[in-house]
Amino acid sequence: MAQPGQLHPAHRLCCWLLAVIAIQSLSGLSLLAAFAAVPLCGRRVLARWWRLASRARWLLLSLLAVLAWGVAGEPVRADGGALVPTWEGLAEGLTQLGRLLLVLAAVALLLETTPVERLMAGCHVLLRPFRVLRLDVDRAVVRLSLALHYAGRMPAGGWKHLLEPDPTADAPTAVTFALPAATAADWLALAGMLAAVVLVLAA
Repeated sequence: MAQPGQLHPAHRLCCWLLAVIAIQSLSGLSLLAAFAAVPLCGRRVLARWWRLASRARWLLLSLLAVLAWGVAGEPVRADGGALVPTWEGLAEGLTQLGRLLLVLAAVALLLETTPVERLMAGCHVLLRPFRVLRLDVDRAVVRLSLALHYAGRMPAGGWKHLLEPDPTADAPTAVTFALPAATAADWLALAGMLAAVVLVLAA
């Protein structure tokens, strides 16, 4: 059974996906306002967010550079030519960078507040319709569970040692989860999140 005050895992994942969709429409002041709200999530979420952002730092910096130098517009320096970024490119790059950082914050919030077992239960529910396409839902959920297990355990020495076998790795031998029944509060929360996303996209 679901604990009081907790959304059904499938509804929680749907709300998270809707939030990620809404983030893609944020820019300017609305993007800054969203960043201002991130510290309200707590220290543990902020710490996990920092770890995720640190691991993705080269991807984030590459995205910023590609957009800053790749988008046509007015150069930051008139005499810089192609060696300097454009104002339009910097604006687009910073916007996309901010959106990706917010998505990482949403990931950190989800992972920090939702046990892996509940995440897997939610994924199992959401993947069920794909059985008509011959998807083995149970196997897909097990593989996702293992991916999350190893993603949270960076080996000593950093990413260069990810492919090295680790004989001491404590991989789980079984994946178990409970599927609680959805309540009216779950559906109400999902409807509220959907309405909020529609308002954000329409703004």
